[in-house]
Amino acid sequence: MSLRHAGATLFGAGLLVWAVAYVVLGPVAGSTEVACVDPVALADYAVTGVQSWPPTLTYTDGCNQKTLQPLVLWPFLASVAGLGLAGVGQVLVSTE
Repeated sequence: MSLRHAGATLFGAGLLVWAVAYVVLGPVAGSTEVACVDPVALADYAVTGVQSWPPTLTYTDGCNQKTLQPLVLWPFLASVAGLGLAGVGQVLVSTE
């Protein structure tokens, strides 16, 4: 199996597992529940923490701290890696 096909398979499998996990589990693993006094503007959203192992992403909406579900983040990272492998495989095939 070529690098291009392996990357495309990893991309497709990661995207499928991501979609199922997103629907079944939901995107947020934990959140604080604080009522916002002022309306939340788009500029108030910010990434507050990225952890490499286990991959965890934390962000805020100006009032509440939210953590993304790791079982939703893992397959998404696998699909991004598969897309990168497929791109490298395509470049290698086109240069031959």
